[in-house]
Amino acid sequence: MPGNDAWLTLDYTLQDIAERALEGALHDLGAEGGDIVVLDPRSGEVLAIASRQTTGVGARPTAFTDPFEPGSTAKLFTAAALLRLGRVDSTDAVSGHCGKLVVATSARATWTITDSHEECGELTLSEAITVSSNIAMAQFSQRLNVTEQYTALRDFGFGSPTGIEFPSESRGALKPPEQWQATYTRASAAMGYEFGVTALQLASAYGAIANDGVLLAPTLVREVRAHDGRLLYQHQPEPVRRVVPSSVAATLMRYMRQVVSTEGTARGAQLANYEVAGKTGTARRFIDGRYQGYTASFAALFPADDPQLVIVVKINNPTKGSYYGGATAAPLTKQMLERMLAARNTTLDFKRLHDTEPVPLAIREVRPPDAVAPVTRVAWPYRDRDTSAATPVTVPEVTGQGVREAVLALHRTRLRVAVHGTGLVARTSPAAGTAADPGTTVHLWTSE
Repeated sequence: MPGNDAWLTLDYTLQDIAERALEGALHDLGAEGGDIVVLDPRSGEVLAIASRQTTGVGARPTAFTDPFEPGSTAKLFTAAALLRLGRVDSTDAVSGHCGKLVVATSARATWTITDSHEECGELTLSEAITVSSNIAMAQFSQRLNVTEQYTALRDFGFGSPTGIEFPSESRGALKPPEQWQATYTRASAAMGYEFGVTALQLASAYGAIANDGVLLAPTLVREVRAHDGRLLYQHQPEPVRRVVPSSVAATLMRYMRQVVSTEGTARGAQLANYEVAGKTGTARRFIDGRYQGYTASFAALFPADDPQLVIVVKINNPTKGSYYGGATAAPLTKQMLERMLAARNTTLDFKRLHDTEPVPLAIREVRPPDAVAPVTRVAWPYRDRDTSAATPVTVPEVTGQGVREAVLALHRTRLRVAVHGTGLVARTSPAAGTAADPGTTVHLWTSE
């Protein structure tokens, strides 16, 4: 008998971008595997999800099934608990201890907490997030009791399956508060250790911050239709709970904007014409009973003013170059966003993008951590205010490239694009090497 049709939430173009980006990153970074999740924070729909391994046998959907310790991407959740319970304000600060803090975990045992960047002065909560200070977050975490910190993590969805329509989804790992060690586990959890999350869970948690503090159940199924076309099911956003008040969600968004500024750890994720918010993570990997290698990650919200996408990138044990999330996962996120903006057919709402233009980097860089930046609107594609006096740009050579790569190159040069056909670019008008004003439309004709 004819069965029903399931219409998935996956966006073909975004899925293709995610898969290609992950494959390229694993090759370039010499990594063992990784995951990318792209989520719509206002609906809970998974728009793209990719998993790949370069070691072992067979492909596994690790974004659903393999929990990992999230590292510094989890600092936002301890910050959320501190803000929601009123344990910290914008002026509270703790010492950076010049990058090394010795903590007594028992009468006869100590634990040394270190930071990769030495901070000898005092750090507010906002500054601790911006520079990703383990030492500051460990100190701030002591203002919470174990039940409060556990509850915050549980409210964001950790320790329980999301309920997405996928078999064998992992619930992650989150010990009940009675199994926590008062000082040690609170500090570890604040730094993103002592509990495990999947890439999908992490994307859902960041989606709650983007969605005004409300956690939504993620989904892969948009519609189910009968064989004759009758609509049997249509997904509607499914709120799970309000995790934090709107005011706390807005504060966390400000913190994440600072992370993607020149003072933050995610400078490599900055876009020229749109503002990104996010948080980097770099964590040791616990394998075969010991810590070895690293997990590099970045959780991003785009655009920062009115998020349409949550993007989580996780790279397992990069061995070429840096292993920090800010130097690996953050630039990869930027690369994907540039490709998404250059694509013609995606679920991105470009009208909303145009209505929420970015604050230029020059303004963002000098903004105090807790201040509200002035808004400057910039037209996209970018055009100088006085186009008659604008410095001409040179049309780049894109013949032989795929349409997506060609459009991206032309957008980077501040040119408009009109595409005629699909396939490889055969010629352009104006031709490569021609001087043109910013905002000029370049027509691409393809080999087909």
